[in-house]
Amino acid sequence: MRPASRIKLLPRWVLLLFMVRLGFGQPPSTGEPTIQGSTHLVLVNVVVKDKHGKPVDDLKLNDFELRDQGERRKIAFFSLERSGEGAGSAANSQPRLTFTNRPAPSVAVTVFLFDELNTKFTDQEFAKKDFLRYLRGLPANSRVAVFVLGDSLTLLHDFSQDMPSLLAAISKHSNRVNPEVQASTSAPASSNSLTGDAATTSQWDSFLQSSSQPYMDYAETVRATRTAAALETIAGHLQGIPGRKTLIWISGGFPIQLGLHNTVDSMAQSNPNDRRSTGARGKPATKTTQPSTSAQTTLSEDLPGMGTSFAAEVKRAIRSLNEADVAVYPVDARGISVPSPFEADRGSIGKRSSPPKTFLAPDFNYETLETLAQETGGRAFHQINDLNSAIQEAADDSRVTYSLAFSPAASQLDGSYHQLVVSVNRPGVSLRYRPGYVASKDVALSPTLAEAIANPIALTGVGFTVHLDPTEGGYKAAITLDAHTLTLEPTDGKWIGSLQFLVVVGKVEQLTTIPLSFSESMFHQVLEKGLVLGARVKTPPGTTGFNMGFRDIPSGAVGTLHVPL
Repeated sequence: MRPASRIKLLPRWVLLLFMVRLGFGQPPSTGEPTIQGSTHLVLVNVVVKDKHGKPVDDLKLNDFELRDQGERRKIAFFSLERSGEGAGSAANSQPRLTFTNRPAPSVAVTVFLFDELNTKFTDQEFAKKDFLRYLRGLPANSRVAVFVLGDSLTLLHDFSQDMPSLLAAISKHSNRVNPEVQASTSAPASSNSLTGDAATTSQWDSFLQSSSQPYMDYAETVRATRTAAALETIAGHLQGIPGRKTLIWISGGFPIQLGLHNTVDSMAQSNPNDRRSTGARGKPATKTTQPSTSAQTTLSEDLPGMGTSFAAEVKRAIRSLNEADVAVYPVDARGISVPSPFEADRGSIGKRSSPPKTFLAPDFNYETLETLAQETGGRAFHQINDLNSAIQEAADDSRVTYSLAFSPAASQLDGSYHQLVVSVNRPGVSLRYRPGYVASKDVALSPTLAEAIANPIALTGVGFTVHLDPTEGGYKAAITLDAHTLTLEPTDGKWIGSLQFLVVVGKVEQLTTIPLSFSESMFHQVLEKGLVLGARVKTPPGTTGFNMGFRDIPSGAVGTLHVPL
């Protein structure tokens, strides 16, 4: 099959020749059932605990009931996953000059985000010690990945079973002194020491506060937008890994709206999106107690406050995380905190995993962490100085998970938010799962290929493996794509789809559109064996690597990979 068009011509030293053929090598393993064609699946991962907080691992398909917008859905796929089954097995070693953007499957997938953008430097120091203490207690063959968020998002260590190298990378990493938290949390300047005249003091205070407010707003804007974008990128990196992923986010949190630090009672309202865990069908299994001083943040575009809302960015990040089956477990790096009037030698009046009880303004950083946890099926940890135990609890929460999948009709993919309710025929248990999904054919994270390749962190929405064979002036590349990540729709007896393929060598790039059309028998072989593209990449002397990426045009899903030479 020949490409439909050549968007950009290349110099003579770079030539790409495409051949589409059926691959007969080992297909990429997804761990998911084969769902043919363009069937849209909604996957809901459920954690079930008994009244003692122990995981329940003996439930069957018939024990579950799932409702979408109040309508009962047929569960098309059901599985029970236990972390540790296969999690410690050695990863398949790739032959030399073979690269993939999808890590080897592992049942237990734990990812850490060490947040230096929203966490005070002193809190970072304490959190890092507890973080290292937790990692040193893991088995030597554990598979975890660590991201660091500072001026940008950095993948400090990707999935591997080399724990010593992970510990070395974290130990060598220097914590970041961040001006953003200091700027956005500092008390307004006061001129009390400048004059004793009350009227003059008030005028100076008003002037100083109005002067510092733009910088405070800028700092909060940087924190909110950069954090939301980082969470989206992490979701894109984990999208191709099957099963439930746990993202443990060590952070001080950030407010969803500018000016919230100036409001006291504006957020004291119930969150209509709050979901209570359900046990026996139709009955609450446990009570969800809201803090007495502040309720859950409603993800609304017109949040009360004095400035711009970042709810849209947070919503998009939540949708990306949900589509990638990532549950967020924020661990508040601030530890036990007390309101300023009760600091010094006073003990904390807060309760574990609850904000301090006080008549003062609510803690909106707490609200953001809670919202991201609840909306992704995770759990937030607050008011705890022993971060090691909180991290351990978060990691253990997904030791036993149930995966439920259903397929809404095409007419129901209207782009709106659908509420999900899961219940089980077992009294006295509590459930944790994401409370809804956006019913859309398009994926949340849908950058252009150029934008995606410019990101140093690989995206895995389209999974592929590349094998290189050296040739004169460059390499022959055999690229195997996981056809389960492509959108192929039946049209006039054929299965139709389309791809964009981008290769960047140095500053030169070529974007090619590849139409896909398969007969029924060919379609099933592609699903089973993978879709193979052949390409020739010519590289000039001194080339140390190149980037390539695919975009599934119908859905917008993107996969990228840096190929080192």
